[in-house]
Amino acid sequence: MTNRDTQLTDEQMNELVFADVNDPSAWGDPIAVRASKGPRRIRHAKHLELASKFYVLSVLHRLGADATLTFSQSDNVDITVVLESGNALTVDVKTLSGPLRWHVDDFRARSGHFLIFVRYSVDADPNTPPDVYIVASEQLKDFLAKRSEETISLEELDDEVHAYEAWQRLAVPSAA
Repeated sequence: MTNRDTQLTDEQMNELVFADVNDPSAWGDPIAVRASKGPRRIRHAKHLELASKFYVLSVLHRLGADATLTFSQSDNVDITVVLESGNALTVDVKTLSGPLRWHVDDFRARSGHFLIFVRYSVDADPNTPPDVYIVASEQLKDFLAKRSEETISLEELDDEVHAYEAWQRLAVPSAA
């Protein structure tokens, strides 16, 4: 055995492991993992959130935008769309399933920032594309200022700001 304070190189570590590979006494008991008693539970909502982000990203790419999915970013930025050197749009993707209502949560209204609501029907038929509502964050802030509700109807939002399938708001030439 070696002293714990001694640092082994990768090559030395490999030599030790290979020397003991056929010696059963050099290894501990195998780890056994019992089978689950119930079906594996999958967080459906988390899958839909990811599907929504990739759906929006795929449409943006089809429109020719230079768009990138961001992970673990602050300020509710899920996608960044590069316009030209030094300029970009940011997108916060919100996922809905069922009714066309959004429970209002915090967002930061700023120039060049959009919220995209991706709504899946209740039957969740994978052959049916989701409904998409696109609104500039500043427009949404103005829309909400006129209301005191905890949830808003996306149909009402569309009536006022024409948000349904408003991809043209993001269809800009890429920086490349």
